[in-house]
Amino acid sequence: MTDMLDVPRGTESRLDRLKALVLDEAQRQNLISAQSMETFDERHLQDSLQLAPLIRPGVLLDIGSGAGFPGMVLACVRTDRCHLVEPRARRAAFLSAVTADLGLTEHVDIHACKIERVALPPVQTITARAVASLDRLFAMAAHIADEKTRWVLPKGRSAASELAEARKTWQGDFRLVASSTDRDAAIVIAEGVRRRRAR
Repeated sequence: MTDMLDVPRGTESRLDRLKALVLDEAQRQNLISAQSMETFDERHLQDSLQLAPLIRPGVLLDIGSGAGFPGMVLACVRTDRCHLVEPRARRAAFLSAVTADLGLTEHVDIHACKIERVALPPVQTITARAVASLDRLFAMAAHIADEKTRWVLPKGRSAASELAEARKTWQGDFRLVASSTDRDAAIVIAEGVRRRRAR
């Protein structure tokens, strides 16, 4: 089912298994929308995999991982440590079970709490999909980021407007990258993010 994905065969098998686990669990809890089940590979797998070339080597942290997108998908193609943060207990339990099933326990950690409660040194990359506005994301995770952290944030069609709003409070190097799965969507890449000083 993932033949359109340009990944090694071993990784493709792992992604196929992830898909099967998500679809099975979706019968018990609301992991993904019914509509997105019909376009699962593009909507969830490819949409997550397009972030991989934008991720820096080193520790990755994914905020609000939910069903595992993009964090678990990225963990399938990386060997560096990945932290997946999911405050909803049932979803966090599911992610823990998936981590074990896919054989990722050596480099994947699941945090069953809000991002504000995660205590880690600054990470190299932060991802988040459909979690909060840019301004809110920067505030929520500022304690596990520094000016070397790269934020890779798929923001859909609201990317430009959210970035304009965030610039009122935050400064840094920001750019938009076109999404390969939605011609109207974009990914925000942010580096050197710091709060603007009050004048």
